[in-house]
Order: sequence, then C-alpha cells, then structure tokens
Amino acid sequence: MSKITKIVVSLSMGVMILAGVAVMPAQAASLTQAQVDAIISLLQSFGADAATVSSVQSALTGTPTTPTTPTTPAGYTFAVDLKVGSTGTDVSNLQTVLKTDSAIYPEGLVTGTFGALTKAAVIRFQNKYASEILAPLGMTTGTGYVGAATRVKLNALYGGAVVTPTTPTTPTTPTAGTGLTIASATQPAATIAVESAARLPFTKVTFTAGNDGDVTITGVNIERTGLASDAVFSGIALLDENNQQLGLAKTLNSDHKATIGDSFTVKAGQSRTMTIAGNMIAVMDSYAGQVAYISVTGVNTTATVTGALPITGAGHTINATLAIGSVTNNRGPLDPNGAQTKNIGATGYTFSSVKFTAGSAEKIRIKSARWNQSGSAATADLANVKSYVDATAYDAVVSSDGKYYTSTFGDGIIVDKGASAEIYIKGDVAGGSGRTIAFDLYKTTDVYITGETYGYGITPPTSGTGFAATNPWYDASVVTVSNGTLAVSVSTAVPAQNIAINLSNQPLGAFDVEVKGEPISVASMVFRLSAWAGTGSASTQDITSISLVDNETGAILAGPKDIDASAPTVSFTDTVTFPVGKKVYALKGKLGTDYASNQTIAASTTPSTDWTSMTGQTTGNSITASPASAITANTMTVKAASLAITLSGTPASQTVVAGTQNFTLANIQLDGTGSGEDVKINTLPLYYSHNGITNLTG
Repeated sequence: MSKITKIVVSLSMGVMILAGVAVMPAQAASLTQAQVDAIISLLQSFGADAATVSSVQSALTGTPTTPTTPTTPAGYTFAVDLKVGSTGTDVSNLQTVLKTDSAIYPEGLVTGTFGALTKAAVIRFQNKYASEILAPLGMTTGTGYVGAATRVKLNALYGGAVVTPTTPTTPTTPTAGTGLTIASATQPAATIAVESAARLPFTKVTFTAGNDGDVTITGVNIERTGLASDAVFSGIALLDENNQQLGLAKTLNSDHKATIGDSFTVKAGQSRTMTIAGNMIAVMDSYAGQVAYISVTGVNTTATVTGALPITGAGHTINATLAIGSVTNNRGPLDPNGAQTKNIGATGYTFSSVKFTAGSAEKIRIKSARWNQSGSAATADLANVKSYVDATAYDAVVSSDGKYYTSTFGDGIIVDKGASAEIYIKGDVAGGSGRTIAFDLYKTTDVYITGETYGYGITPPTSGTGFAATNPWYDASVVTVSNGTLAVSVSTAVPAQNIAINLSNQPLGAFDVEVKGEPISVASMVFRLSAWAGTGSASTQDITSISLVDNETGAILAGPKDIDASAPTVSFTDTVTFPVGKKVYALKGKLGTDYASNQTIAASTTPSTDWTSMTGQTTGNSITASPASAITANTMTVKAASLAITLSGTPASQTVVAGTQNFTLANIQLDGTGSGEDVKINTLPLYYSHNGITNLTG
C-alpha cells in the first residue's frame, strides 16, 4: 500500500470514529476543534505536506480552500493569558505571528481555537526564547501556556510593528533610540478619593519611541497639584498597561514632587501607556473636600523628549465618609515562622505565607502579590518559584534586578465577606551555599486587593501577626543555604571484572562523587586495598602507579602512588577540587608479577574520616564528606593471560551427501573470559582426519 493510500485510509478511519459518518464539507463543519486537531495530527504523523494539511483543514471545518497571497501580519498586543480551549481574535493573532516561523508553527493554521497544534507551537516558541521566558521563572522546558512572561516576549517581537519572517542572523545589540514623544492619554474620570484607597488612577500618559531604536525610561517625574495637601497620599506609584506596579510607591518631597517607577523600555516605533496612581491614607477627615491632581512634569531618559508638559489627569475629591471594604492580615499557616537552614537541592519549600480575611463591608478580589527577595541569594540560586493561592500555582515574574517576584492571579481571587485566602510562595533551592533567602512583602500596596462593590483598591492594615508599620511590611523568615555537600558511593560504571598482571591502568575500583551547592576541594584522600595476599613475600606483593582518574575524560587527578602488601593503603595528598554535580572517579594501577590468578582486590574508603581538609570553594567553610561508613568498590579478580579452546557440540556427527557446498565441519570456540587481558591470535592451525576422503575442497 502506498504512503498516500495509508494516509487516506487512516484519515477515513479517524473521521469515521470521531464523527460516525462519512465526512463531506457540510458535515465536517460540525466536528469539534479537538477532533479536527486529532485528524490534522494524524496527517502530519504520516508526513503530509503543508498544502495537503491546509486542504484537509478546510474540508474538515467546512470552509472552501481559496488560494491567497501570503501577507505579513500587522502588529498585535497580547494582553490576556491564553491556553488550550481559548478561542477568539487573540488566539487567531497568536497563530498568525507564530506561523511566521515555520520551525515554530509548521502547520501554520489560523483557526481562532487554541488546540494541541497551537500548544505545541507555543512550547517551541518558549523553548526558543528560554533565556527570556523560562529562565527567569526557574523553568527549563516550555509549558504551552501563554502567561505573562510569554506575552512580554510576544509583544516585544510583534506588538505594534509589522512582522516579517527573516533569515536568522547573528544577534546584535539593539540601537538606543534618540527620540521619545510624551502625550496625554484618555484620562480617568474624576471621582472621590476615599480613605485607604489603593492605586487610584489620577493621570495617564502615553510614551512613543521614535523609529530609530528602543527608548529606556528610568523614571517619571510627577508633582501634586490642585488645592489639596500632600499628606492625603501615603504613596504614589507608576502602573503599566496590565495595572502592575513598576518600582516602589514614593512619597512627595517638600516641593510636592517625586520620581516614580522602575526602568522600562518603549520599543522602536511603538507606544506604551502608563498610569500614575495614588495610595490614600487611612484617615482623611482633615482634608475632606480638597481636590487633588497629580501632574507629570518630566521623564528621565537619554532620548530627546518632545511633547507638551505638564500633563494633568483627573482631579479627585477627598472623601472621609464612604467606608470601602477592608481586610485583616496575619501570618499564614504554612509559613515556616522562624529561621531555617536548607540544603542545596531542597524542592517545593514554602518560603513565606500570609493570610487575608475580607471585612464585612464588601467582598474582596486579590489580584496580585509582589514579593521582595531581600536575602543575598541570586536569581540563579532559586528555581521553580511560584506563588500559590489556596494550593493553586501562579507564575512569578522576576524584576530586572532579581529582587522582586510578581504573580498575577488571573482575573483575581474573590474572597467572600468574612472568608480568608492564604497566599504563599514556594520554590527550589538550586544553589547559593552560605547565602540567605527571605521573601518579604515590602509595602502594604505590594498585595493588590480591590473591593467588589465599590471597585476601589484596598490598602491592607499594618497590624496582624507578622506585620509591621515599617518596611518591610511583612518580614519573612530567613532561610540560610547550607554549605556544599559531598557524598561518596559505589559506582556501577566500573563493574567487577578480571584484571591483568604487569599491565598499567588496570581498574582497581570506582566511586561516584556527588557534590551539591559549591565546588569542594579535598586535600587528602585515603583508600584501602583488601584481600590481596599472594604467592610472593609481603614486601614484593606490590601495586604501582596507583592514580585517581576522572573516569569520563581519563585525566589523572591524584597520584601516581606505589604501595606494597605490608601497608595496603594508598594516601593521596594532591588537592583535588570536585565540581558541582555527580561524576565517576576510578582507581587505576599496575599489579606486580608476584600476583597469581584468582587473587582478588577490593578498594574501600570511609569518606567522613578518610577524606580530610575539605573546603567549600564558595563559602570557605570546612566540610565533612559522607557517609560515615566504609564504601567498598566492586571486587576485581586477578587473571593471567589465558585462552580456552574447545570444540563445540554442533554440528553433530552425521552423513554428508557428496557435492554439498559450504558444509560446516566443526565449530571451534575461543574463550577469553578467564583472561586478565586481551589475547591476540596470530595463527590457528587446524588438522582433520579424512578417513579415506581425498577430494575435500574449499
């Protein structure tokens, strides 16, 4: 059966199973997207080309195939998370941009439904840009879920600009843009500013970079204006397009001014709209009726700025009577509540936990949390860091300085009046011996909570177990990453075997050495050789040129050393630095000629006492190897060179018809399994008795 026939038969069967009827275009349109994806995947598994796939796709979805001229997709902005089952324009846009790279989305189907093919394409996209999407999250493999980190990369590549597939070139450093335009965006409607309201939007500003390069903005200068007091604000913050806070909320100086926001980049030829938001104090009776404005007066950047300044948004009237929702906060049940020490390799550890309880005025919606990793550990020392809300995991996006981990909880977690939700952060300890980890909540506004009735942001209180009126607001328990560790075990990489006499580099045993946390240097190692009494005197029963060897590369790390039977111990005093990871190290040496066949040798060591002067290369601390018991390598058997030659029992004695060709007269077995070394055969004379047969040929 030809390949195309197989495809047709398999496809027909797939359609019959999924739909129950023969599929004509009008009927095929009733197939679910999952069924369509299954059929398309089946086609691809048989190697169907893109044209065939496209044709079948059209037939299955009930849409005619019309040849079109390929077009370049326009720029898109991806603002919502996408996953399997998502549908609509955002999914179509995602498929459109992914298909510009045939290595990522070879099928190139734009269906508006996020199915198995789209998920596979997203995984390839995430893996291609792993250093930007996965590594900051402590991940190594794509998931197919289009979350915040993936959207950032999609928007950086395709947002607001024409996408044109190009031949890959050597990466170059982006050219810094020289021009930035600042303009007023659509401003928030004027309303009342109530007590303890958080992230109340005052002014919106659009930044547009010139076409000659990206523009980095390191801060936005603002000024409180209007007939109001600076004291009504507990802080003023910069919010991005997704309402995520950039940097810390700042207080006003004596000139009613502040510079707010972390650094952010506006891509060449693109725009970003930011919001200046105010956090209101808890008691505003003295300021009721005042109207406050926040004006943007400048921007910190190396680019030339054009546009009319200042830009002033809504004027909000101070109100001291409307009581919005409230929360109480306490240390969460899963919090370690005390200093801890964790080894490198600890997984799924809960670093910090807090619990929020909604008040009686309105339900609350918890939208995001921003953790401050205030310890000395680096981003690379942590892996798989995620925030959890009542056991549901959410990715954490790491700030450019590696100190803030922000998790957005989808559309928000709704908590009923009087009910509670626990938020905690977990991860793996991947490195950082001697360093510390502490996931604090630095300010009250680092947890973004809104009320369901009035819609205002809610500022949590500074009271509650574990919380304070100072910064950090929630001071987490400190985890100290312990010193590196070194563990020795028997290696199976060098099995029990025969070894030769008077030959160099004979294996005497092998050990696995696993190092975690930091490279570790060892200045002295002792190995003992047992069960080796031979035929000669003790002083002549020697092993020479004993070395410790990297079993993978063959490099000699310690030795060579010579020993004899009167002192069957080899002591290496070469300082060896073992890298982080697990490797095999073998003992090799040359056995003296006084050894006899069938003697055995077994190498052993007790790491806790035989491996001494061990030092962590990061911490500088003294380290003790494990285990405390003796580790004995596989036993080696001494064998002289030997070869056993035997006649096989087959073929059996039998009558042979005259004229038979290629008849097997005998099988001779050459057995070197009892030899301590390889045996080379130069000649093998064979004799036969012919019993009167004189015409045996060939």
